[in-house]
Formats: sequence, C-alpha cells, structure tokens
Amino acid sequence: MPKNTLRATCADAGDAMAVEAKAFRSAGNDLSVFANPSRSLTSTILHLTGPAVAENLLQTLLLMVDTFMVAYYGSVPIAAAAAAGMILWRLQMTLGCIERGTTALVARRWGEGSRESAAHAVGQSLLLAVMIGASLTIAGIAYTPELLRGIRTPDDALAPGIPYMRVVLAASIARMIFFVGAASMRAAGDTRTPMWIALGMNGVNIFLNYLLIYGKWGFPELKLFGSGLSTCTALCLAAIAVLVYLAVAKNGPQIRLRHFVPTRSTIASIWRISIPSFVEELMISVGFLVFFSFVARLGTVALASHALATRLESLSFMAGVGFSIATATLVGQALGLRDIALARRVFRKSTALAVLTMSIVAVALVVFGRPLLGLFCREEDVVELAYALLLVAAIEQPLLAIAMTLSGGLRGAGETVSPMLASFLGNLVVRIAATYLLAFPLGLGIYGVVLGTIVDWLVRCIFLYIGFRREKWASVEL
Repeated sequence: MPKNTLRATCADAGDAMAVEAKAFRSAGNDLSVFANPSRSLTSTILHLTGPAVAENLLQTLLLMVDTFMVAYYGSVPIAAAAAAGMILWRLQMTLGCIERGTTALVARRWGEGSRESAAHAVGQSLLLAVMIGASLTIAGIAYTPELLRGIRTPDDALAPGIPYMRVVLAASIARMIFFVGAASMRAAGDTRTPMWIALGMNGVNIFLNYLLIYGKWGFPELKLFGSGLSTCTALCLAAIAVLVYLAVAKNGPQIRLRHFVPTRSTIASIWRISIPSFVEELMISVGFLVFFSFVARLGTVALASHALATRLESLSFMAGVGFSIATATLVGQALGLRDIALARRVFRKSTALAVLTMSIVAVALVVFGRPLLGLFCREEDVVELAYALLLVAAIEQPLLAIAMTLSGGLRGAGETVSPMLASFLGNLVVRIAATYLLAFPLGLGIYGVVLGTIVDWLVRCIFLYIGFRREKWASVEL
C-alpha cells in the first residue's frame, strides 16, 4: 500500500476511534480517571504517579531498611542481606509477573465501565497469586543454600544469609497477594490506598526491626534473622489489608467469593498477557544473577559498597516505577475508552515528566549521597567506594526514565512482547558482555560493572522507542 494511502487510512481510523470514544463517554460509561474534565493530562499523570512513587519507594524500603539497620554490625550482614535481597527481588518480579496481566485487564475493563468484569479479573489474579506464592515458599525454602551459592555469595555471608532468606520466603503467599492486589487498585485508578498500606507495612517492619535486630524491650538480639521475621510479619498484615479493602471499598472492584471461582477464559487472558512478561523477568533474573556474580567475585567490600549504592540509587529508580505504573494505568484506560490519540499523549507526557523528575533526583543523590551513606555504615572504605559508584550511576537516570515509562505504557496496552525483547537484548546480551569486558579484561573492576549498566539502558531506550512508534500496542485485543 502506498505511504500516502496508508497515512490516510490510519487518519480515518483515528478519527473513527475518536468519535467512538466521545460517544462512549457521553453514554455514561466512564469510570476512568479521565472522567474529571477539570484535570489536565499532566495533573492526572502526577495524581497517579505521586502515590505510586511513594508506594514503590515504601516497598523498596522494606528490604532497604533491613540492609541499613543491620549495617551497624558491619559488612558481612550487609553482604548477606544484599545477596538474599537480590534473589528475593528477582523471584518476586519473575513469579509476580501476573500483575502485568492483571493491570492490563483490569485497566481495560475499568475503562470500559464494567466493574463486575474488573472484579472478576482481580479475583482470578489473586487465585493465581496464592498458587504461585505457595510454590515459591516450598521450593524457595528448600533451595535457599543453592541459590545463594549460585550467585557466589561470599562464604562469610552464607551463614546469616540462609536463615534470613528462608524466613522472608515463608511470607511468599502474602507478598504475592499484596503485589497483585495493589496492582488491581492502581489499574482502577487508585494509587493512594496501596501507598497507605505500604506505609503501614514499613512502620510495622521498622518497629519490629528495632526490637528484633538489636534486642530491645526484652526481645532477643537476632540481628539479620530478626529483620527477616519483621519483614515476614509486615507482609502478612499488608496482605490482609489489601484483601479487606478490595472487598469493601466503594470506589474499588468490590470482589466477592464468586470472583474466585476459576474461569478458564479469564485465567487464559491473564496468562496470555503475562507469559511474555514472565519470559522477560526470567531473562532479567538470569541476567541479574550473572551480573551479581560478577560483583560478588570482586569481594565482600565491593559487594557491600555496590549494595549500599544500589539501595540509595533505588530512590530514583522508584520514581521511574511510579511513572511506569501511571502510564500503564492511563494507557490501558484510554484504550478501554477507545481513544488512541489520548493514549499517545499519555506516552509522551509521562516520559517527559519521568526524565525531568529522575534527573532532579540524580542531582540530589550526587549532592546528598555521601552524608546519607555515612549514616548507615561505619566502615570508611565501604562508604567511599559506594559514593563513587553512586556518582557514576547518576548518569543512567534519564535513560532509566525513558525505558521504564515506555515499558509501562506498552504493558498497560497488553503489548508485552516488545518489553520482553528489550530485556533480552539488554540483560542477556549487552549488560553481561559490557560489564564482563569492562570489569575484568579491561580491569575497571566494580566501576566497569556500573558502566556496563549504562550501555544496557541506552540500548533498551532505543529498542522501546521503536516499539512505541510502530504502534502495534494500539490494536491489542483483551
């Protein structure tokens, strides 16, 4: 087909979709966050992003606080918490990928104005979450030593790392329920409730950490294992809060027992959207574990320094996650409203805001990073190396913003193949090759590891932008 004809056809289709979207809204079917005509697109994005950033920051703090509070005891528990935390994070992200299908399906149904269909999607997702969480608990606890040795965790960090990781894995069902339930709320446009639940979860975790790590108020001094018990308890309470809210909230899906009866078509839809994300997260996990093994090979000081720098850098990373979540919700709901032009605007506006925000955070990390690191570790060589790594990592923040926002929007549309391919190219090809070459043959050590990640994110940005411009995401049927 000639290019001019193709453009005319696309324009006609876009006009038809715009007319349909206007008619759909005027029919009173708009449950979406776009229903408020007085709020600009920028305000709508920030309205969702702010609480989403806070919630994900609080989720990250759950493991970050464990790392920083045990730093009082030196580099060995820091390394143990970092090694276990890396595995726990990747297991959660890989097996929790059903939240991608949940987000796309719930956002689309919510945009279509069907509360009952959205509630059914939530119930089926929670059912899958329980099954996955139970499998993770059983298999994870059984193979904890092998997993830690597999990433070359230093021998002195194995002894405290194994019981810590096992007790956190015991709460896998609760973690999956919280993960999927929070995604359901966000997909319906409610990013504030998950934030408040995450805040309460962190408050419980910090309070119990104080009692159980340091042995206060008559409790035993359990050190790293005490932080694991605190995390386990906090996750269970958060899961209960999520289930109660999803059942009773008037502005939510209002799930009932009937929504948990297995339905093949809904489960199949969730899996169809989630399988590319599962493959993506599996590739990320393999890439990260190989990447982490490179860091572990450089010794306990390098591992502890990288852990502290990464934990602090994650403050900026969480801003990207927040914009990714907001973009996924808004793109999904815009497509539910049959408004492709609005979805395009969401992509562009969210990406620009994410780049600006993460660049500001990067500057703040450079300015305040050294004193913040000094608050949590008393070993001067670890702190100095961690700050040097943080300075290098600040360069990649705008790239992270672009990649994360575009990925979120594509997943929200149900197009999970492009993010999967970007992860394959970035994680399993570029990152492993670049970090190994820079760290070992070229002798840059831990600095080469950080520089390799910058190359990885640059390649992903280019690939995801091409995926956005091709617009296959606009025609995905859910």
